[in-house]
Amino acid sequence: MAANVIGAPAQETMANDPFAGAKQLRVIQEWAAVEFFSCEAKNRYRVSLANDGTEGPVVMYIAEESGFCERICCSVNRSLKFNIHQGASKEGPVIQSMHKPFHLQGCCCMRPKFDVFGPGSTPIGTVEDPFKCCVMDQRILDSKGTQLLTTRGSVCQIGMLCPFFGSVDFDILKNGQPVAKVSKMAMGCGECLTKTNRFNVDFGGLTDPLEKRLMFAAVMLLDLEYFEVNKNN
Repeated sequence: MAANVIGAPAQETMANDPFAGAKQLRVIQEWAAVEFFSCEAKNRYRVSLANDGTEGPVVMYIAEESGFCERICCSVNRSLKFNIHQGASKEGPVIQSMHKPFHLQGCCCMRPKFDVFGPGSTPIGTVEDPFKCCVMDQRILDSKGTQLLTTRGSVCQIGMLCPFFGSVDFDILKNGQPVAKVSKMAMGCGECLTKTNRFNVDFGGLTDPLEKRLMFAAVMLLDLEYFEVNKNN
């Protein structure tokens, strides 16, 4: 069920920057104890300010909504909704949500996409992940279907072959020029055992609140398509 933010008119959705001017963020996936028993849990992430490469204060919390049966039967391919809550827990108001229909991970058809909504379920854009050989590529569109940004990364990176020894880096392109970047951090022993992921988000030259919102949604879709693993085994 979509949550409304009291006192936040629809026209303010584009203007307000939910990241409060932050240049860099760190996204850390949290582990759920039920996954110790090989049972897929709802994904949860905490989002903090990045201070000199370390995790700073938590400013947002991401919680998944999905059905139990679909999580067990469909795992990484399930339809779901991510709610971004202001503050350090899911008790905070929802400031953005992303809806993903059922998809087939790693397949050339039924590719993943996010429909992105601001407060009050106002549509603000879409993130698509079309199939391309040897390239991880996303199209980031506004609510009218105009392409604003592109996410691009090569599959030929150390972090894709051996996630212990390197990161997986993506450029965010605007008009064909890199303006921001995303890095899926190298895994440590903790991430390997719990099958969780960490990301650094650098907004770089992006200042438009809408573009930053949609870029952040693209980061979450990258995790689901390329790095989320089946925990039901």
